[in-house]
Parts: sequence; C-alpha cells; structure tokens
Amino acid sequence: MIGKGARLLIVDDESHIREVLHDFLSQSYDCVALNSGEDALALLSTESSFDVIISDIKMARMSGLEMVPHILNLAPEAVIIMISGQRTIEFAIDAMRAGAFDYITKPFDLSEVDAAVRRALDHGKLFKDKLTRASGSDENSVKQLRRAVDNEEFVVYYQPQVDIESGNIVGAEALVRWKHPELGLLPPADFILLAEETGLIIPLGRWVLHMACAQAKKWHQAGFPGFRVAVNVSPRQLQQGNLCETVVQTLNETELEPDCLELELTETSMMQNAESEIEILASLRKMGLKIAIDDFGTGYSSLGYLKNLPIDSVKLDQSFVKGATTDPDDAALVMAVVTLAHNLRLKVIAEGIETEDQLKFLRLLRCDRGQGYLFGKPAPADPIEATRQARYLPEDRYVMSYSLPPT
Repeated sequence: MIGKGARLLIVDDESHIREVLHDFLSQSYDCVALNSGEDALALLSTESSFDVIISDIKMARMSGLEMVPHILNLAPEAVIIMISGQRTIEFAIDAMRAGAFDYITKPFDLSEVDAAVRRALDHGKLFKDKLTRASGSDENSVKQLRRAVDNEEFVVYYQPQVDIESGNIVGAEALVRWKHPELGLLPPADFILLAEETGLIIPLGRWVLHMACAQAKKWHQAGFPGFRVAVNVSPRQLQQGNLCETVVQTLNETELEPDCLELELTETSMMQNAESEIEILASLRKMGLKIAIDDFGTGYSSLGYLKNLPIDSVKLDQSFVKGATTDPDDAALVMAVVTLAHNLRLKVIAEGIETEDQLKFLRLLRCDRGQGYLFGKPAPADPIEATRQARYLPEDRYVMSYSLPPT
C-alpha cells in the first residue's frame, strides 16, 4: 500500500542516520527504526507485515547483506533497499547479489530516499495487485478465457530487438494479446496470471510458441537468416508442461533452427524448483536453444546464483533502464549487472529503451542488445512498416530501419 498505511522498517547502527530517516519517512509512512540486524530479525519473526525494509549494508554486528536471506524467509513480500557509504560498483553488486531491490549511497539527499521508497512501494504494490487479480478471478472470467483458448482468440505481436553495437535488428520478442470479443485487445497483464492459475497457460503457451516459431521461419525464408525470436515461458509451463517435448515438436513442425529460438523465464520462476528446472533448461540448451532471464533485478534471487544456471543472457528490467541517465544509483545498478553478467560470459539485453541518452549510456557499457519504444512498439507481424525514420547511434552511425522485416 502506498501512502501513510505503508509500513517501513529502518535498520542502521548509526543513530544519526537512523533518526534522520525515521523522522523524514514518518511524515508519510508508518515507520519502525532499529539499531541492529539481530533486533530486526527478532521483530520480523513475530511481525512480518513490512512493505519496505531499509538497511545499512555494513553494521557492527550482523550486516545488511547477512540479514537479507533471513528477511526473504521471514518477510518474502517486503522490498529491500540497501544504504552504503561506498559509491563503487562492487558494493552495488554485493547489494544486488544479496537480493536488494535498490541501492542508496551516502551522503544522500532525502529526495533520493523518497524516490527510492516510492519505487520500492510501486514494485511491491504491482506484485501484490497481480496476486490479487489472479486469486480474485471469478468463474465467468475462467469460462471466457477457456473459450478464448479453444477458439484461438489471440494474436502475437512482435517487438524488435537491436544489437546495440551495430544497430542491426537481430530478433524480436513475441508478445501475446487477447482479442476479446467485447473488451477489445487486452494486454497480457489482464489475463496471463489467470491463465497461469487455471493451467490454461499450458495450451496458450504452446500456441504462442508455435506461432512465433512459424513467423521466424517466414522471416528466414524472406531473406533474414539467423533472425531470432524470443518467447516467454511461464513457471507452470516450466514445471508441468512437458516443455522439452513441446519445443522439439514445435521446431520440427515449423522447421526452425533451434539457435533461432530464445526462451525467456523470470528469475522467480527459475528459483521455485531449482534442481529440476535447471535440468530442463540444460537439456534445452544442449538442443541449441538460447535461454534468458526476463525482468532481471525485480525478483529476489542472488546474482551469484547466475553462475549455476544454464542461461545465455539476462534481460535488464526497464525500471532500472528508465532512470539510468538521471539517477546515479540506477546507473550504478545497471553498470553492476552488465559488468557481472559479462564476467560470467553472459549477454545483457536492456528493456524499455526510450531515449537516445539511454541508448548512448548502454552502448558505452557495451550492453549487447536492447528493445523499447525507441526502436519500435510491439506490432503484428503483418502488416509492418517497411521503413521507419532513421535514428542515430553514437559516432553518427545510422540505423535505416527499426521495423521488423516484412512477412
């Protein structure tokens, strides 16, 4: 909940910092301030209803980093913000490895704290709203969705993915829409969670996969060999949907080369039954498919866990990209993710690129691929504009077309 009803826990062994944060944030939120990690965990063991937990990354006894695994167990819905006196990438990496959502450096302006708390609350509210929509679905909604799946009342849109270094379009992400007979075109947020909850995501996901692979094959035949399509895979598909068999059958039917298909999974879904899911993903990669973690940075997994996952790339969530050129903390987080991913020999795909400044910043960091409204909005495969207005990259290199290839 955003506003006075939101509950914040502040943990810092520096009395001045603790008091400043408590006095400032108490004007807008219900705040509790404690001076040690031990006291914080003792409180959370009996009272876990905090929306945001702000902790110093280093404290005299238990550090903020050491607290995080316990927080995720005791208060899994809380969003964590770390505070540090160090303004280096290494400390930002440590915070994200532990599972922090945001990172504030000292000395800080209170406006920075306010903005970070608002981002954290927005993130937590979005997650809770999604759960509420899914759990509160009525019988009629389920019937409508089941009918839609049976009648294939869906369409697949595609958003271009661009190689940031060369400016070439190298692929597209497939995004499903529901052509509701009464409500019109509905975005995934309006039905995917219900599909997941009811199990309808299995046949729907199978249909989207087939349509996307068939479209990619058409692009190859039209003279765009190697063009890759990215398809989202839900937690339920990964756990219950015979994913390997479905992928093999789809590739055989569409005659698409395996290395032209990328599967995107959220970091949260990959942590639910890690051992069995790693085995499935490893099998898919052996077939030649590419695997990406979607919306990276919005879940609570450890960055260090990346080295154990059979993946090829991470997709940096748009919430970090949005503030990367205006907020030093967001910039530090983006730099941390790109640096660590490259050190692990992983590619980085930035989502939500909307401005030339964001593109220049990401290119400076050697980010590998990008997508966002700067390159093109999601659109049906046919018809698609043959050309669009040229956009420039740093060093005055022009990209003459940000549209997808024609079908």
